[in-house]
Amino acid sequence: MRHVIYLLVVVNLVYFSWNMLQNVPHKGGSSLVKRLPPNVRHLETIQERAAKKVSFNAEDTRVISVDAPVVVSPPGSADVQQGTAEISRVAALTASDPPGAVAPPSSCHVLGPFPADPEMKAVENRLNQLGYKPRERTSDIQVESGYWAYLPAMERAEALRITRMLEDNNDRDYLILKGNALSLGTYDSRARVDVRLKMLHKYGLEPVAEPRYVTRTAYWLDLDLLDGERAVLETIRGEYPNVQAREAACQ
Repeated sequence: MRHVIYLLVVVNLVYFSWNMLQNVPHKGGSSLVKRLPPNVRHLETIQERAAKKVSFNAEDTRVISVDAPVVVSPPGSADVQQGTAEISRVAALTASDPPGAVAPPSSCHVLGPFPADPEMKAVENRLNQLGYKPRERTSDIQVESGYWAYLPAMERAEALRITRMLEDNNDRDYLILKGNALSLGTYDSRARVDVRLKMLHKYGLEPVAEPRYVTRTAYWLDLDLLDGERAVLETIRGEYPNVQAREAACQ
């Protein structure tokens, strides 16, 4: 009988100790849960945006609810992001070119043609010294290179008659061309071709004198000037009197 009493006392002490442990308050104010259900192996705390919500009944060890955070995009979020990107782009453009920033008016000028590259380089170097940056350019142009005296196309018999007359006067400066036209010589100046025309007039002929042209490479400088900078053109003309300068459409 005495042993039974001792056993009951021990059982009561164990039960009392277990009950006290169940009601010990946790540092956060909630009761300490010593035992977890078998199906809950791990509880993790997410310290960033949202944490899993885990709740227990104080007297029941079963898990009441385990809710994972649900992220819901607000209506039109894609449009909002696109609009934000557009605003950023406009802000960047505004910073680089603020409202009211208008480029000062400018004009384009062409200097030349220069007969050769050294002449162009001399003017270009001078403009560089004055703080300007001209652009080089070349093109093919027709340049007058003298005069040509000739008789237009005619019948074959008439061409042969005129050449015989020239031969009789020891004048061999002629050439029969296509269509029986007669070339009567080329001359490097107007004065010399005029002498030739007077001599041919004595033979009763009415020759034509026309300028001759050859194709040559011309050298140019393109120059952009702001309003108020055109005085540099007068400087160049004063130092290089043969240089031609004119305003032209900007390329």
